[in-house]
Amino acid sequence: MIKSAAAALALLLFCGGAGSGHAAGTDPRNPREPQGPRQAAVAALATIQRLVATGRPGEAYRLLPRAVRAASAAGIDTTGIRFLTAQGLLAGRRYAEAADLLGRLADERPEVNRIRLDHALALFALGRDDEAGEAFREVRGREGLPEPVRRNVEDFLERIRARQRLRLDLDFGFWRDDNVNNASESGTVAIPAFGGLRFTLDQRPVRAWVARTGLRIRWREPVAAGRGAYFETHASVARNTARGASEHNRTWASVSTGPRAPYAVRVGRRRRPGLARADLGVERRWRGGEGYETALWLGLGLDQTLARDWRAGCFSQVWVTRRDGGAGLGAPPGRSLGLYVARRLGPGWLTASTRASRQRSEAPTAAWRSHEAAVRFAADLGRNVSFSTQAKLTRTRFDGENRLFRTSRKDRTRGLDLTVSHRKLVWKGYLPELTAGISRTGSSIALYDRDLRTVRLGLRRLF
Repeated sequence: MIKSAAAALALLLFCGGAGSGHAAGTDPRNPREPQGPRQAAVAALATIQRLVATGRPGEAYRLLPRAVRAASAAGIDTTGIRFLTAQGLLAGRRYAEAADLLGRLADERPEVNRIRLDHALALFALGRDDEAGEAFREVRGREGLPEPVRRNVEDFLERIRARQRLRLDLDFGFWRDDNVNNASESGTVAIPAFGGLRFTLDQRPVRAWVARTGLRIRWREPVAAGRGAYFETHASVARNTARGASEHNRTWASVSTGPRAPYAVRVGRRRRPGLARADLGVERRWRGGEGYETALWLGLGLDQTLARDWRAGCFSQVWVTRRDGGAGLGAPPGRSLGLYVARRLGPGWLTASTRASRQRSEAPTAAWRSHEAAVRFAADLGRNVSFSTQAKLTRTRFDGENRLFRTSRKDRTRGLDLTVSHRKLVWKGYLPELTAGISRTGSSIALYDRDLRTVRLGLRRLF
């Protein structure tokens, strides 16, 4: 409901040089003697104002053209009453009528940000994302735009981009890697099979700056209009280039596709939405300049809203990996199952997850099983600062006994990372993100001990 006070305020803001006498419905030259045409025009405008104030913007919209013509003939500025009617239409979710009215106002008063933004909002609500995006970007580029308004505009641009049918993302990053070749941290190793003699390892960790470049594509194709189900296809290619260590460059290319089906189930007293998904994918990997393996996988997942501040889900995957030369075939050699639960906590979301994996191999010492537990918290502090932090613990046990070390291999990896960003640093829709991480692997076979520290600067596309 639009209150009379708000109506009067809108008229005061937008009536420009019309003067308070026009709003009162009298001739400013003689306030005691209203003129016929002017009196009729003012009465019509008052009727429209009353209809909007009492929650009947549709009726006001139908009466508006005649009232505007009469008011214009009487020299009364109608910008305020038209804007007020548009506000009522927006409040009543009559977006098509609001877009028509606000579009005309935006053409007449292009310098008024509020009119242009409300027009863009109506277009967004109608799903006319190209037009809405153009309007939002035009306002965002104006000088002197208040920071809170700029942030709201960017939020809408992000929402437009998130629901695009075709979406392209550039994948950039730059970081320092202390062990780009994944070598042992030890200079020597004792081998029990040779009486505990210590041997000097040929390969030592290589430190290098790494640049990541890549492209990600997402395509959504509705299955049937109005039912919400759709197919989603992802394709990506990425390359990590190690400066001065090209033999340790890494390249990946992958494509996956599968259906997404929304559903609703009763949780407690209310029906809560969920999403079921399936994916079939393939990935090709290169090391240096040569390919070395191809992986195929099938994944299934469910994401379920439990309450306003609770979500949960499960996901599973089976995969087969073929290494060049024919090694690594299985039926299938790998599978995993994971669960997560998330809760809104203060300004962000706290997510706890667990995952169990198993991979078989023709060589017993190359087969493994692992259990992973992770806790992640992501939040926005105020309007500009965002951060996320994650702690992860993974235990991996390999089958069989290593002949040289006369023990089975058991690894424990602990990792912690922190990512921070500030929205005022957005450049052409890209947000710089700084990530610092540490990972430590302790193994029953010292050859596989690892310590890895990275500081990464990346760019995330927002709009």
